[in-house]
Amino acid sequence: MDHEFDPQEKRERAKSDLEDLKRVMREIESEQPQETAADEPAETAAAPENDLPEQEPMESAEQEVPEAAGEAAAAAAEQEADRLADQEQAQREKILDEQAKRRHPEQPAATVQLGKSAKKGKTSAKKRKEREARRHKRHMRRVGLLAAVLLIAVVVVVSACKAISGGKNKTEQPAGSAPAQSVSGDDTVQKPQEDTRPASQQESEQYLKIKDDTSLPAYAREYPGMYADAVSAPNKESEKKVCYLTFDDGPSSTNTPGVLDVLKEKGVKGTFFVVTSSIDGNEALIKRMVDEGHTLCIHANVHEYAKLYATPEDYLKDFAAAYDRIYELTGYRVQGFRFPGGSNNAVMKRHNTYDAIVGEMTRRGFEYYDWNAYDHDAENGNYTVDQMVDYAVSEVTQSSRNDAILLMHDTYGKETTVQALGPIIDKLKAAGIDMLPITASTRPVHFEVNENTPPDMPEVSDSSDSDTDDMDDQTDSEAESE
Repeated sequence: MDHEFDPQEKRERAKSDLEDLKRVMREIESEQPQETAADEPAETAAAPENDLPEQEPMESAEQEVPEAAGEAAAAAAEQEADRLADQEQAQREKILDEQAKRRHPEQPAATVQLGKSAKKGKTSAKKRKEREARRHKRHMRRVGLLAAVLLIAVVVVVSACKAISGGKNKTEQPAGSAPAQSVSGDDTVQKPQEDTRPASQQESEQYLKIKDDTSLPAYAREYPGMYADAVSAPNKESEKKVCYLTFDDGPSSTNTPGVLDVLKEKGVKGTFFVVTSSIDGNEALIKRMVDEGHTLCIHANVHEYAKLYATPEDYLKDFAAAYDRIYELTGYRVQGFRFPGGSNNAVMKRHNTYDAIVGEMTRRGFEYYDWNAYDHDAENGNYTVDQMVDYAVSEVTQSSRNDAILLMHDTYGKETTVQALGPIIDKLKAAGIDMLPITASTRPVHFEVNENTPPDMPEVSDSSDSDTDDMDDQTDSEAESE
């Protein structure tokens, strides 16, 4: 390819063209004088002789002019040839340079270097973003890990606290509440093994404190799980009149469902002092009492005065049977109870067991509730529904205490009580009297004042006591006749 752009060859060609041009010019010059002589014969002939010598210089000048013109043209042609040669040489060098770049792409060049710098800048920015993204991801992983660790720590602490409190509640269960159960969603946490013994036989914390105390009677060490949380201070009387609807001697399949239906319809909660020997076949009623928010208390297991009050051991045995039966059905540890016939019944007075029984039950944390209002549904008289309503409402409203505990019955044969219950509730509501279930904070009513009764507590009227004594005498004679 080099021979196509050889400048020497170009110059030779230019010179050859110049020689051809000169030759053509000479031919033109050699033909020009003959034509002149033929065109102007007269002038040449008429010219004097002395002018002839001067023609030679003119011919010489005419010959020099073409030569000069030829030389100028030759010079111009040579310059043009040189320019063309230089232009072709520059083009050739450019082509060669481009070919060299294609053969050596790694060779640094201004334009290539700039391109690499820009690309490097873009790559660096991209890498920085990627590094930032990775750094952010690592940071989020650390935060997530820390949060997970903290959550696990909280769960472990809460589970440990619940396990400790659960184990504690197993032996020291608050009165009137269901046994504590594990609510942790972690199935891997092993739950404390359930004590399958009867509630009265499960050792409590209160029992462990007195089991070696020889100053206490032997019956105090029996039934180690039969304890309730005693109220630390006497409960204060309500600031306004409040009525506690209480029902004794149930459950019965004939009247307890009706009582529960009326209470549910009126939106009122009551308190049931049950006889657990009557539960068989009525288990669903006991569960319904608890499920619907009523308070469950013990009246007796067997409603037989002679078997209840002969000795403290006899009473504790009957109470433990009732306590275990209720716990078995509901998981509910009873806090309150009511003596059949009231705390001043004639049978307990005759056996002189009041102080021992009340003292032992109080030591175990249980509270008993007598009454200071009565609908007279347990007497021999056949009172009408309206008469029972008037008795109940008048005794509640006229009670000297703001805490009125109204005695009624839901056992068999008490259909009139079910009929009277709705009107009683309506009239008490109309009088602005609230009706509540008995709880551990309820101020109890005791028929007789003793060291466990605050001296400022007003007691029930003599008429209520005499009514109760009449009931006790009748029941006592029936029990003795058996």
